[in-house]
Amino acid sequence: MPAAIPDRFKLEMRLGRDGDIEEWLATDTSLDRPVLVRSLGPETTSERRKEFVDQVGDAAKVAHPHLARVFAAAEVDGGAYSVSEWTGGSTVADRVDASHPIELPDFLPNAAGLAGALAALHEIDARHGAVDLSAISYSAAHAAKLGAFGREPRTDSGGDVRGLAAALESALTGSPPGGPPPSERIDGLSTSIDRILRSGQSGDLTASEFEKALIAAPTPHSPVAEPRIASRRLIISAIVLVAVAIGLVALGRVVAGGGEPILPAPVTTTTPSATTAEPPSATAPAGEVGIENVATFDPYGGGGENDDTVTNLVDGETATSWQTEHYQDPLPVIKPGVGLTFTMRGTPTQIQLIELSVGTRFEIHWSDTFYSQLDEWARIAGAQAPPGATFVDLPPREGGFWLVWLTDLPRHADGSFFASISEVRFLP
Repeated sequence: MPAAIPDRFKLEMRLGRDGDIEEWLATDTSLDRPVLVRSLGPETTSERRKEFVDQVGDAAKVAHPHLARVFAAAEVDGGAYSVSEWTGGSTVADRVDASHPIELPDFLPNAAGLAGALAALHEIDARHGAVDLSAISYSAAHAAKLGAFGREPRTDSGGDVRGLAAALESALTGSPPGGPPPSERIDGLSTSIDRILRSGQSGDLTASEFEKALIAAPTPHSPVAEPRIASRRLIISAIVLVAVAIGLVALGRVVAGGGEPILPAPVTTTTPSATTAEPPSATAPAGEVGIENVATFDPYGGGGENDDTVTNLVDGETATSWQTEHYQDPLPVIKPGVGLTFTMRGTPTQIQLIELSVGTRFEIHWSDTFYSQLDEWARIAGAQAPPGATFVDLPPREGGFWLVWLTDLPRHADGSFFASISEVRFLP
């Protein structure tokens, strides 16, 4: 049985055990949202309960987009409990077991984010102590997050990095670490990622160094499928069809009394013209890409973010720009992020962020319906802005809404944190 918890949290379904911790899906009735309840029962010692609450409490002090949020933790009669963010229940261990490792385009943003989450913990002299595949939640619609706080510690802070590096290799390859280097198994993966993961596993990197190395690593490129060679059966079939067509033409001549047969008009194809860097038009003809509306998205703040200048992003002028508010603390300490939404026409294949402040961490999300909560949007990609223009290839999505979600802002000379963008362009 779980420890006694406040009536505010209604237990819905027992999920199982994580070592000596019992897990439940529950509802926070005061806010009407799902939460994860982890509890220690009366069979545990008072020392273990105190250790559990202390470790969970350390995690609660850190706000990071790749760290599961903690809402409450306490010792109670006969046990201890914690209440944290419900991230969907799917772990990377579940994905590896199901032969569905992390998709290649999503690997580096999530890997660097998880290393950054560990670095944030270590900055306050805290540690996780038991990082493995089952401590990381991940799905296609949600960024990877480190959770499972309060486990019986197995390692020190250096072990956190080793555990994460090993978990990331398994998440990438679907196999335990220590086999052939990932770049030898996955087309498009740089050998530098092999070196980074192995350095992490050997204990040569701190969490912060691990994060920086992953951010600087070359972006993996999905392999281009080679053209298939037509099989002998297909060639024979094609010859037969040609023969049939010739026969039909001859028959047409006979039926028409020797005149010219009536043939269908040839089907013409057009080759798409090369894409240009011109900004898309909101009045683009049907079938072309166009931005119909742009707005700020601030579900964790005041609801807006310099709304009066947001149209500068689509006016076709790089001399104008939009800027976030100036924050006196890093953005992850204040809220998970702030963003921009674009109502689209057509199917873009690439987004260009022109002069996005160098070092800005961002994610790209999409939805066919506008949702007021970030968790309802499908995460597409994530990266850190380089100098100049930032280019992100997009999967086919017809219309709908695109979200540029800023998760971390660079610090400027005046000590404040903010980011600016001159122009956002979607290309067909």
